[in-house]
Amino acid sequence: MLNSLEPSATMSEEELESYRDRFAAHLSQTVPGRKELVVSAADACTLRAADGRVYLDMTSGIAVANVGHSHPAVVEAVQRQITRYAHVNVYGRFVIPEQVEMAERLSRAAGGALSTAYLTSSGAESTECALKLARKYTGRPKFVAMERAYHGRTFGALSVSWREQWRKPFEPLLPEVEFVPFDDLEAAAAAIDERTAAVIVEPIQGEGGIRVPSDGYLPGLRELCDRAGALLICDEVQGGMGRAGVWFSHQLWGVQPDIVTCAKAVGGGLPLGAVLARPEVFATFLDPALSHLTTMGGNPVACAAGIAAFDVIENEGLVARSAELGTYLRERLESVRGQFPDLLVDIRGRGLWCAFELSVPAQQVADMMQERGVLVGSVLNSEGTIRVTPPLVITPAEIDVFIGVLRTVLGRLA
Repeated sequence: MLNSLEPSATMSEEELESYRDRFAAHLSQTVPGRKELVVSAADACTLRAADGRVYLDMTSGIAVANVGHSHPAVVEAVQRQITRYAHVNVYGRFVIPEQVEMAERLSRAAGGALSTAYLTSSGAESTECALKLARKYTGRPKFVAMERAYHGRTFGALSVSWREQWRKPFEPLLPEVEFVPFDDLEAAAAAIDERTAAVIVEPIQGEGGIRVPSDGYLPGLRELCDRAGALLICDEVQGGMGRAGVWFSHQLWGVQPDIVTCAKAVGGGLPLGAVLARPEVFATFLDPALSHLTTMGGNPVACAAGIAAFDVIENEGLVARSAELGTYLRERLESVRGQFPDLLVDIRGRGLWCAFELSVPAQQVADMMQERGVLVGSVLNSEGTIRVTPPLVITPAEIDVFIGVLRTVLGRLA
């Protein structure tokens, strides 16, 4: 059996209905509709619902579980740390060894030049920190961002996220944000000027549909920023920690950003993110002192989980595995495309970060696959796109299961 979890119900139908009712009554919902799946357990690449059904998880909880769900090394690290201490003052007063160990690993993965880290709890928080840092360091007010970009939903992050549908109700947001088409250096050159604090870009767009730019794009942005004296911020919240077949997706093009934001997979399943930059850039937060603060960012338990997850990726060769199995995944998708060219019209991605474009509603396909035991996801800023971001520990046999279910679903639709 491929699944690491055995089908077994953990709740009665009455208990399931009770949790669904209480969820609707007490948890704020931003997506309408009744929730059909109540989670019971997750392990490696599989998830078990409380009614006993088992699913192959091709989402990793939106690119979070890169080492798989409940990896033994992460579980052990969390248990060990929480018996020592779960939380102390995380910024300003004490040295917390777990923070030091985490920051050193992230700096090493980023190539060493970005040797300073500010630890956060989420991707949106990392974006907020990066925007403040760029403004403070340059003394400039303007940001250039990309069409189809997504950087989070807090005020600053939302200001540089493209989709007007979600920005409009909360305006006014940050002034002087200019959006330009992704992978268009001519448009970027026209927008980047002496008032630009930073260009913020996902080297591979995530919620934009896993869109991979042309090879000259990121180096060209680096050159434009250097020419204008602006900073280059690379958002690696989805693209980091081996997802694209390298530690960070910008490394595919050999570009050195001024600031890198990351989160999601950094914590091995716990809330942890980071902003990486050169020491002289971060030094601006010392004047005045306490220019930026957090209560929970770099929580010791989250750092312990992150250290364990990082070491699993490194020791088990999961970055190289992501590149290798990503090629296999896209080859298998191409075989499906050959069978259903009118339904599956495009395939994109790097590493185990993949998307395919459909001529039918993406949610319909996702729902039909879930009914057959495979979880895939849509993306926010690209209708018709299915996102595939499995744990980096996935096996070729599990990829084949996913392909078989996709083939069955498209066959039904055809």
